[in-house]
Amino acid sequence: MTIHSIADIIRTHREERPDAVAIVHGDREITWRDLDESSSRIANALAAAGIGPGDRVARIEKNAPDYFLLAFAAAKVGAVLVDVNWRLAGPEKRQIVDDAGARVLCLGVDAAGERELITSGAPAVEVTVGLGDGVDGVPSLEEWSAEHGTDDPGHETAMEDVCLQLYTSGTTGLPKGVMLSNANLFSFIDEVPKRWGFTPESVSHVVMPTFHIAGSGWGLLSLAMGSRMVLDRDVDPSLILREIEQHRITHAIYVPAVLAFLQIVPDAHDHDLSSMELIAYGAAPITEDVLKGAMAQFGSTRFAQVYGLTETTGAVFELAPEDHDPEGRPELLRSAGKPYPWIDVRIVDGEGKDVAEGEVGEVWVRGAQVMVGYWNRPEDTAAALDDEGWFRTGDAGYAREGYLFLHDRVKDMIVSGGENVYPAEVENAIMGCPGVTDVAVIGVPDAKWGEAVKAIVVAGDEGVDPEAVIAHARERIAGYKVPKSVDFADELPRNPSGKLLKKDLRAPYWEGQERQIG
Repeated sequence: MTIHSIADIIRTHREERPDAVAIVHGDREITWRDLDESSSRIANALAAAGIGPGDRVARIEKNAPDYFLLAFAAAKVGAVLVDVNWRLAGPEKRQIVDDAGARVLCLGVDAAGERELITSGAPAVEVTVGLGDGVDGVPSLEEWSAEHGTDDPGHETAMEDVCLQLYTSGTTGLPKGVMLSNANLFSFIDEVPKRWGFTPESVSHVVMPTFHIAGSGWGLLSLAMGSRMVLDRDVDPSLILREIEQHRITHAIYVPAVLAFLQIVPDAHDHDLSSMELIAYGAAPITEDVLKGAMAQFGSTRFAQVYGLTETTGAVFELAPEDHDPEGRPELLRSAGKPYPWIDVRIVDGEGKDVAEGEVGEVWVRGAQVMVGYWNRPEDTAAALDDEGWFRTGDAGYAREGYLFLHDRVKDMIVSGGENVYPAEVENAIMGCPGVTDVAVIGVPDAKWGEAVKAIVVAGDEGVDPEAVIAHARERIAGYKVPKSVDFADELPRNPSGKLLKKDLRAPYWEGQERQIG
């Protein structure tokens, strides 16, 4: 099997297994032949509309088979699929569609009411089609493509050609379009079966949103292997457990919040989960209790923690299954693992010089998975990628015996009285406090120290008082890292990737300040 592009996925498997089921979505089963013919109709409709190499096709919809139909169709004519975060507000969706310069807009039912709002601010849009039923005033994708043939247009894309454009979550400023090439996605595709055991007999679970690399990347990866994919429209913990048992799912990627939910739903222990061979997890911190609970719930399933970013086409570090040893090496459960063999890594100080082992610095990575750049943002690209191909992740961490331990986002670091405090370390210390269900640590203005450490806590039903939180932290970390104060919130703001929106938490405390750091 030689797969070097998204188009190669469908072209390979339509020949090797045309009648095998490729995607299961609810009660629907879609074969490789179905995928090929439908995507070719859409590709020919795109070509007839003048869409070709480099043109952007935007999609706003929850997880559905049409995502992969559009990905294959766009690839067959050399276009680029832009999957937009459906959770965003209308003006935010419009900004992304406009920024991408999308010439085709595919709208799901939930976004149908925003059609005029979006298209009025995105002048490049020439064609609008509906996904599913109920998008009034425009043809459905099926209607729009029905009169076109099922012959593959046959466009061949190069490894360096951009094929996907995913938008960052916008934790700072407006979202940026991350251009990913075929090389980013497929340079090391042959390594996947060796590491994770994917085969054409595997059954993969896609529940993460396709606008996120954990959804789109995992889905394309499993399809590239010829595996059957069970695709969920949204995250439903009870449904996930039922589907694992019903479809004998073998491979999945879940964020830590999903692993936590799977343990507390009413039917958490009523299902046969023995088919699951490997669960990858990442995108947000995980507590040891959640991880140990998941390992107990899934029995013999292997777990792999993955660390990466949209800009690195997903995982570039992995804490391998054999390193998940709560009894023998519990400290490794806090690690992001080791870099893949094809990834170069540096950990550097503020001047770009390598730090010693055990010292905290910014993590830089280099390799074929690193993005082409940010769409139409040369200055942002230059700030993120140096001339030698090193990508500045913005994450702070340190190395120990080859393992990466993440501290925090560099920009979230608190400077209190001249000492650097990494919020993630403080958050980890607080998370074990009885009565704490979630926590975020930020720096707030302080006349004496410049910045003071503040914890914002979500308390459980039993409650917790600020003094208990501070005392719990004081037993575990240095005094200068201990929160000076504790506030409470009903919930913490997170982006769709599960990452804390620290800027939203900081904003009310820094309002009116001349500087946004101490």
